[in-house]
Amino acid sequence: AISHDLRTPITRMRLRSEFIEDELHRNRMLGDLEQMRSMLESVLSFLRNGRKLEPMTLIDIASTLQLVTDQFIDMGHKVNYVGPAHAMATARPNDLHRSVSNLVDNAIRFGGQATVRLNMSPDSATIDVEDNGPGISDADKGEMLEPFVRGDDARNMDEAAGFGLGLSIARAIALAHGGALTLHDRQPHGLVVRIQIPLRQQSRRSAA
Repeated sequence: AISHDLRTPITRMRLRSEFIEDELHRNRMLGDLEQMRSMLESVLSFLRNGRKLEPMTLIDIASTLQLVTDQFIDMGHKVNYVGPAHAMATARPNDLHRSVSNLVDNAIRFGGQATVRLNMSPDSATIDVEDNGPGISDADKGEMLEPFVRGDDARNMDEAAGFGLGLSIARAIALAHGGALTLHDRQPHGLVVRIQIPLRQQSRRSAA
């Protein structure tokens, strides 16, 4: 109900803006309203993620990651997957897909390309999303995991810059799996966002 209440004024303002005669003023107003709508959807999505947990199920985590990379490749982006062809793990498939998609989107935005890397151990699945962008200083790494915090290159808010929720959502999803999300430097430059998910006993038996 609250989402409808928040969306309705924006919809009304958008309809009224269509009648503004000055084209430049109209386009600017519509652009501002679209930015407001995008921010609202991001906030609602973040709040929903914290309230509703998808059931855990046994999935092929490697296939999930390859699906993410294929979707970005289909959109014309330079993304590649490095890892096993198949790897079973107990996870929340839609949440994991969303989490990695957010990270790949960030990597492309700041680095122009992304590598999704999967490493399996007896106790955990480690997903690295790497880019060759400017990276994040050690002093800022902790703060960047907080909601609505964006890097210096994204401070001029526009549609492409996002609203600083991608890392927060990915971290919340990792924590909901009993895992963690951490930020690391990539050499010679860039960022590695690492998700570590503990493997449950069922996953270990299936992988054996």
